Amino acid sequence: MNPSAKVDLRRRIEQVGELPTLPHVVQKLASMIGRPNVSAEEIGILIEKDQVLSAKVLRLANSPFYGFPSRIASVAHAVVVLGLNVVKGLTLCATAFDMMRNAGMNELWRHSLGVAITSHILGTQAGMKNPEEAFVGGLLHDIGKVVLYVKWTDVGQQITAARDTSHFLMETELALFDVTHADVGGWLATAWHLPASLREPILHHHTPSAAQDAKLQTAIVHVADVLVKGLACGNPGDDLVPPLSRQAWDLVGLDSHSLAGCLAQATEEFQTIDDYL
Repeated sequence: MNPSAKVDLRRRIEQVGELPTLPHVVQKLASMIGRPNVSAEEIGILIEKDQVLSAKVLRLANSPFYGFPSRIASVAHAVVVLGLNVVKGLTLCATAFDMMRNAGMNELWRHSLGVAITSHILGTQAGMKNPEEAFVGGLLHDIGKVVLYVKWTDVGQQITAARDTSHFLMETELALFDVTHADVGGWLATAWHLPASLREPILHHHTPSAAQDAKLQTAIVHVADVLVKGLACGNPGDDLVPPLSRQAWDLVGLDSHSLAGCLAQATEEFQTIDDYL
């Protein structure tokens, strides 16, 4: 392995003027979020300048996964109801989906939606104040794969060629580049100015004990990722079910009864995933 590979890949993230998968609207959002008095209306006007993107954001916001009784009719309304971080995350998700679809990665999107649905269910079960953020964290958890295997085809091709299906995909990533898709996703989340509640589940969804500021959110996405892989909802590119962290499991607080209920609800909601493909 080239010892400078990790530095080189991170430099790609840091030096690209327009970050991979980052639309102009989200770049503007990233700068706008730092303003203390920014309004939901201003954010809505910005996103709605991109009509295709705003339509996709509203479609996700109005999905049955959230279960709001009344329709969210505008992006500004979505900001009020869901919060800025969730709407920003949904904007990123809508863009990432286009890239996955164009690259023939519908199974990765299906897996990501499955993890999002299950994370929302687990977050609600755990009494999270904002389980919608858990949904977005689940939706974005594998965003690093979009960069490694879609944007950086030279890197993705090397990993795919060297991969041994008896080992986890991230083991091959580490062996070749000393970097995993989770690392790349974490770098992107930092560059996008996402809060710790979204950044840490992306960065640590395979290593939840490493989370510092968003331990519960990270544990939820980790557990959801393992459960969804076991339920065979989509395929993230790895046929093996990742190991479950007992610490994360205990933090989420599931017992056999609540697990059965969560799995039943998730399996039912998975039936609607194809509506978003």
